[in-house]
Parts: sequence; C-alpha cells; structure tokens
Amino acid sequence: MKKVSVQTTGCRLNQYESERIATELYRFGFERAKKGERADLYIINTCTVTHRADQSSRNLIRRAARQNPSAGIVVAGCYVDSDPETIAGMEGVDVIIKNAEKESIAEILPRHLPDLFDTEPDKNCSPHIADFSQHNRAWLKISDGCNQWCSFCILPQVRGKLHHRDAGEILEEIRGLVDAGFEEVVLTGLNMGYYQRRKAELPVKNLAALCRMIIDETDIKRIRLSSIEPQTVRGELLKLYAESDGRICRHWHLSLQSGSSRILKLMRRPYDREIYIKRVAEVKSARPKTVIGADVIVGFPGETDKDFNETKSLAESGLIDYLHVFSYSDRHNTASAAMTDKIQPEIIKERNAILARISRRLRREALRRQVGQTLGVIAEYKQHDGGFHWGISDNYIRVKLPPTYAGGRGIVNVKITEAYDDHVAGVIV
Repeated sequence: MKKVSVQTTGCRLNQYESERIATELYRFGFERAKKGERADLYIINTCTVTHRADQSSRNLIRRAARQNPSAGIVVAGCYVDSDPETIAGMEGVDVIIKNAEKESIAEILPRHLPDLFDTEPDKNCSPHIADFSQHNRAWLKISDGCNQWCSFCILPQVRGKLHHRDAGEILEEIRGLVDAGFEEVVLTGLNMGYYQRRKAELPVKNLAALCRMIIDETDIKRIRLSSIEPQTVRGELLKLYAESDGRICRHWHLSLQSGSSRILKLMRRPYDREIYIKRVAEVKSARPKTVIGADVIVGFPGETDKDFNETKSLAESGLIDYLHVFSYSDRHNTASAAMTDKIQPEIIKERNAILARISRRLRREALRRQVGQTLGVIAEYKQHDGGFHWGISDNYIRVKLPPTYAGGRGIVNVKITEAYDDHVAGVIV
C-alpha cells in the first residue's frame, strides 16, 4: 500500500485536523507510515505561534525531503497562511494548503499529485476518525478562529474569525469515537469558551449546554476541556462541572499570559489579575482536587521587574499546579511587534528559567498529593525498552503503569503509591 506520513507541530487543534486529513487519505488507499518509516506522501501540518514553531515546521519539511526525495510533500496549516512565499520556495514542497482549504484536501491533492491519487476513493471507507496516531485519547474540534485580536497573537490572521461546529455533527463524531473504543474526548478550539449555535437546527446557547448535551446523549465516559479563557468560565459551566460525577475531567488549562493587570491590558486580554484569581478559585471550589494549568508569556514589551514579580507571585499562590512558559517573540503584523519597549533577550531567558523552576516545583507538589488516591488512567504509549505503559489520569497526572498492564483505550483505576519528579506510579485496583 501507499504510505503517508502525517506530521504535526503546534496545538491540539492542529493534531485533530491532521487526523481528519489522514482519515480522508485512507479512502485513496494510503496506509499510515510508522515513525521513521519512508513514505510516498508527507503531510506537514504547521504552526506559527512563535519563531520556534516556524523553525520546527521548516525542519520537518527538510527532513521529509531528505528521507524520500521522490515523495510528494504537502505543507498545510498556520505557517502557510502567515508566510506562504517561504514555504513555497522550500526544496521538495509540491503543494501548500491554507487552513481554509484543509477540509477540501481530498479534492485538491488528486489534481496536483495524480500519480499518487490514481484510483477513485473507496466510498465504503468510514468518514469517521477511528485512530489518533497511537494515542488512546481522542481530540475533537468544536470551534475555530478567534475574534479577540490580542496584541501579541497572529492566530486571528491565520485562522480567521471565530466560528463553531454544529452540535449534531459533534455528537455524531463522539458516537463514532465511542464505537471505536475511545473513552475520553478532548474538546478543543482556539476560543471554545465562547461556543454557541443558537440559530442552528440543534440550537445550543453556550459551552455548558454543549457539554450537558454530550453527557446526556453520548456514552463517552469522560470529557476534557482543553485551554479555555478565564472570562468565559461562568456559573452554568461550573455547576455542570460540580455535578458531572467525573464525566468532565478534573483538569482545566486556564490561559493566564501574565499576572500583571497592566501587562494584560497591553496584551489586550479581556480579563485582569483579579478576574483570573476569582475564576480559578471558583473552579477549585466546584471540585477541590482539580489540577489547574496556565500559559504564561515572559518578556512582553514593557514588562518591568514589578510586572514579572506579580506573575511570579500568582504562580506561587497555590492556585496553579503547572505552567507552560513561553518567551515573547514578535509576530508579523501584530500590535506588540510595533511596540518599542522591548525586553533584552538575556532578561527574557532569566525570567523564563525562574518560572520553569517554579512550574517543576508546583508539578512535584501536585504529584505528591496523589499518593494514596485512586486515579482513572488511560494508557498513552509504551516505553519500548522498559516494557511498560505511560498513562494520563483524569486530572492530567502522568502515571507509570505496571509492566503487567497491556494498554488500550479503556480507563483503568490505579491506586497511587509513589511520586517522583515528573510522574507517579501505583497498582491497578
């Protein structure tokens, strides 16, 4: 069979779209290449949120061209939308696909790569995603685009305006994932906290109503909310979370970016420090053992020592359990790129290191709190040399599963007996 290698940089939204693309290609007789295996067709689904993401995307393109110079190379995603000239000029690239064209990729590629698409698509091949590239948890896109236009962010330029998928389509896809054996689905979108489809055939007024519909009308065992904006966390969603009896995971990633209200205003974020603290406290009050993660940008133009110390104090407040720390970098045509009060690279590097150390400590403390608890865990991948599986719990704790466990998509209950620097271990009960 023809081999396709689908490689992804960036967020879960990209990961979902990569699996959607792969599902479309299976109809044309393609088989997924294993990691490191030479392929006939390479799909590189790119990210452009930082300069490092751009570089990672270019590296994947070059690696594909080296691995099989005669293969077809297709580059898709956000980096294509932000800098199509650079991508089109790279050696080996045959086709570029913008974000808006991803859903039409099965119509576009046969026109450009006829030698690889020399058969009619199999109409009996299921249109539903049945596999997530060796992952046992499924991602599901419920919305795309963003209307916020934060001063540092390029994503509204490359993803377009906020729009939401129809609830009926979401429910149908979840039912298909359940039939394929998945027991967790991760809802994802750039700004999914604003989800609504009031005028659709199946009207839904907000994210809480969508989650309630998923709980009531599908057999998925647990829903995970990926990154969500703190200002969108309202009473109805919190009430559902408290009453969900474990169907909504005890893990929320509430985007922060800065602990300084002054910097948040410069960033054009629609909340301040006090609102963030209030929302996190409300989530933890709804279910006290919830694990909270946060994105933080260090070195935003104009960030003083006082501003950074406000971020540091919030990180150490006990409300947050881990951080994703990013160093600020200018993105083309964003408002912050035109700001003049830039921070020196060595200061950005130092601040990043400080918050990374805090995050590691917070994570260790969160891991220690799990000892004696029983967690619902799904195996993620197998450590080939050690013969055991790593898993993820409902509260986003990394768990080393016993060597006797065979893996799979099902939830297994593990009583935690030991905590280490970056994971916990236990026995299956």
